[in-house]
Formats: sequence, structure tokens, C-alpha cells
Amino acid sequence: MKTVSLFLFTGSLLLSGCGPDAASKEAEARVVATIEQTLGTTNTSYVNEVHTWYQSDVPNLIKLHPKTESVYQTHAAILKEVASNEPQLLKHPVVTPEQAQGISAKYQQLVDESAARVQELSALATSKTTMSEADQLKYVSDLADKQTRHLALVQYYSKRTASILARKQQEEINKRLTRDMWGHD
Repeated sequence: MKTVSLFLFTGSLLLSGCGPDAASKEAEARVVATIEQTLGTTNTSYVNEVHTWYQSDVPNLIKLHPKTESVYQTHAAILKEVASNEPQLLKHPVVTPEQAQGISAKYQQLVDESAARVQELSALATSKTTMSEADQLKYVSDLADKQTRHLALVQYYSKRTASILARKQQEEINKRLTRDMWGHD
């Protein structure tokens, strides 16, 4: 039992102390694969941003932290949520041009807020910070938590907007049926 524990502990020390090496490249490949699976291979600027992060001088303890991956993966999930729901909502039969513009503006705001968090993470890699590793870990963890709540907000906005549009469509159908049946509203 002690041999296995010692081996695992030694292995984790090797992975955490070896710079932009195999562990960092493996984490980068995993994040890029998730992004490409979520968004397709067309989002090269986002993949380049991930590459910059994993090639930076940020300590491996922070680079390889699961919360770091979560920030990137959640942003990709937000982009996918917007890409799949916005077109459907915009072409809904009851949406006016003004409403379509409002829906697009809100989705753009939500995407911009998510992208700002990714930029904050990237800024950590490109700036010489005076934060300790513990502070950097807390910072990354807080960003990941905010990003997770933001994904829930985007999903809520999509569902709420779809529900409102469906209700308006049903009201219009009911008015039409009433008019057809009784000759007036």
C-alpha cells in the first residue's frame, strides 16, 4: 500500500513540476478537443488563446487545475448554447424585428461577459502578477464559478425567451380560433 501511495505521490510531483511539458500539453490537448467537439474546428482564435495559456509561464499548479479547464470549456458551452438557440428564437413566427434585435443584443452581451472572463484568465498568463500561487488558484476558481453561473444564466435566458414566445404564439392562435368561431375577439 505504501509503495502505491509513494508512486502516486512521486508521479504527481513529476507532473506538477515539469514546466510546459507532457502534463501541460496533455491538458491543452484535452481542452482543445473539448472545444472542438463543442464548437467544431472553425473557432481557431479561441483555440489559439488556449494554446497561449498552456504555453505561458503560469505555474503548472494553476495551468493544470481542473477549474482552469472549466473556464475554457464553459465558455465553449456558452458559445454553443447561443449558436443553437439564437437562430431559432429569431425566426420564431411572433418575433418582431425590434424583439429580434433585442434578443440578439442580449445574447451578444452574455457572450461578451463570458469572453471577458476568458480574457481575465489570459491576462493572468500574459502579465507578471504579484499574486501568490494560492491567490492565483483562488482567482481561477472564482472565475470558473462565475463562468458556471453564467452558463446557467444563458440557459435560463434561452428557456425563458422561448417560453414567452410560445405563450405569445398560443395567445395569437387562441384569438384567431375565437374570431373564427364567434366572429369577433
